[in-house]
Amino acid sequence: MTVLLFDLKQWTIGLEEEYTKQFPQVSFVYLPITKSHFYSWLTSSLLNSFAKKADKIFRSSLFIAALASDKRSYVLHQKLRQLNLNSVDLVIAHNLGALYPAYQFAKQYQIPFGFDVEDFHPGEVIKVDAVKEIIRRTVLMKQLLLKANYVTAASPLIAEEVKRLCNVPVITVNNSFYSSEFRSASSKLSNEKVNLVWFSQNINFGRGLELLLPALDIFSYKVNLTLIGNLNPEFAETYLTGRNYVVIKAPLSQKDLHQMLSDYDIGLALEISTTDLNKDIALSNKIFAYKQAGLYILATDTKAQLAFMASYKDDGIVTEQNVQALVTIIEFILGNIESIRASKQKRFDQARGIAFETEAQKLVTLWERALQK
Repeated sequence: MTVLLFDLKQWTIGLEEEYTKQFPQVSFVYLPITKSHFYSWLTSSLLNSFAKKADKIFRSSLFIAALASDKRSYVLHQKLRQLNLNSVDLVIAHNLGALYPAYQFAKQYQIPFGFDVEDFHPGEVIKVDAVKEIIRRTVLMKQLLLKANYVTAASPLIAEEVKRLCNVPVITVNNSFYSSEFRSASSKLSNEKVNLVWFSQNINFGRGLELLLPALDIFSYKVNLTLIGNLNPEFAETYLTGRNYVVIKAPLSQKDLHQMLSDYDIGLALEISTTDLNKDIALSNKIFAYKQAGLYILATDTKAQLAFMASYKDDGIVTEQNVQALVTIIEFILGNIESIRASKQKRFDQARGIAFETEAQKLVTLWERALQK
């Protein structure tokens, strides 16, 4: 197996090193995309700028649309042309920038390819050239997903949107984890403070914490809140100063994070649906991690989380996206914490049904079918 990934020099470096050691049989090929590889960065940037102007003329060119949408498409396209991958049986693309290069490579070698829609790309926040970029993304998806041997999506509602847009069958493969990554933890004593946890890549504005913290202030003597991620100093100064019930932890490896989650009572899934359509219909990794750790989930009422929690009514509670609603929900949790803790083991055991060892069988079936064609 060969994995091509971009050398972004971001917070994932530690995880990538861990995966390299964990899977020595896999060939990891890094693609330069930052200014530290100046020539490659300059070339891809100039082509991206040119393509954004040229797509007015070459409206039917998928190549121009791909370059205009994401400059990484050019870098990946060029790298695939250089590598000797004659033995490849199946190509899988995981983001929109990889879609066109994967299609071209599969076409060249007459092999099947699949596409995993982790986010509904036309519905994401687009800060520059938004109207034209939505058109590009829509064109790329509508034309190229028809040529894919299979399409998967990371949530049921994303699957519905892709099916509606592209008129292709879409299989939902949830972003859950292997059950072996989590440990069962005994319920804490009822006289202890209620322990809430939230994690993400960044602890920052616009993540729902601005609503949560004022609500928790009322109950500060009864709760501890742990935030895990890269802390934005400005956010810390604005929202965390004086809130002594808040504990900050630096980002953890996936294994360490999942092991530690079992020490908490409540997992916070505070997505804000007004951010963009994608946020409203996506299911984050954290909601699966909380569930698999046996935590009681406090989730905001995005469309995706409403549907998810409706399927697991005993595993948590949904709140509207405002401070007063959160106050009411937290008061309910504090009043029922003994029964919530008593059901922790039951939630942990039942979560095995959505673990990735189950979800992975969907992928295996899709791969086998693609290779038979």
